[in-house]
Amino acid sequence: MNTQAPRTLPCVRWGQHDISRLLVGHNPLKGWSHFSEELTAEMKAWHADRSRVLATLRRCEECGINTAQFGGADMHDLLRNHHDAGGRLQWIATFYGNDEGRQAIGQALDMEAELREILAVTPAPIGIQHFGERTDRLYFEGRLPEVREAMNRLRDTGLLIGLCTHLPEVAEEVAAQGWDIDFYQLSFYTAYAGTRRKGIDRTTEIFDDPDRDRMTGLVAQLDKPCLVFKVLGANRKCRTRQDVEAALRYAYEHIKPNDVVCVGMWQKHVDQVEVNTRIVRDLLESKKG
Repeated sequence: MNTQAPRTLPCVRWGQHDISRLLVGHNPLKGWSHFSEELTAEMKAWHADRSRVLATLRRCEECGINTAQFGGADMHDLLRNHHDAGGRLQWIATFYGNDEGRQAIGQALDMEAELREILAVTPAPIGIQHFGERTDRLYFEGRLPEVREAMNRLRDTGLLIGLCTHLPEVAEEVAAQGWDIDFYQLSFYTAYAGTRRKGIDRTTEIFDDPDRDRMTGLVAQLDKPCLVFKVLGANRKCRTRQDVEAALRYAYEHIKPNDVVCVGMWQKHVDQVEVNTRIVRDLLESKKG
């Protein structure tokens, strides 16, 4: 039996925490493909056996990932189970804050109740981010000050706090106003349609590379570290291993040295965790050389 501890991927220091420069995200584990109804159904069916999700988390640690970005009650339970089995993944939580009572985590919770639930998870999160779609909806409704108020409350938790958005103009405005945050969580792609009408249309999802180029141009200018996601275009950059490598190479070449990348992974057809971590390790270690 191999008892050697896994070699963590290259890390950056955020506050008191060393964070691997590749994180695992939750969308595939929840069965959210953002690609097609068929792929979403396949992901949901595969992950209905929760032992497969736990195996994915174990594999992440084996391959050197030390941090997840997860949200929702189901993910909280999986983190508990992983921790109880000896797992050591640290995690950044999602604060959904649905003021209409339809939580993305399937529960009608007010802000304080949702925070209590998040903070009760063992292991405790190291950070918390304000859900991107909610950020964007409030921005379109002219209610961005409400997001700032929520961020001030999140600051009281003592965790690293991040502002998530799919829209470069939101991050630009937040930066211009000098909000008290620790990091940005930024999508490479706007994803939803309707933004030109100042709305969000989830029935059609947009993954255009000019949006990616615009966001990475902003990431390079921001004076806070960034957690970037949807770098593989929700499966659209995954046709071959070469496509995956090209997309990850683009990401790391266009973000700052203290930024990190979050990728959703699932294991049904190929060991995506091994593939992604090997590519990232090679990319980052070649840059050092």
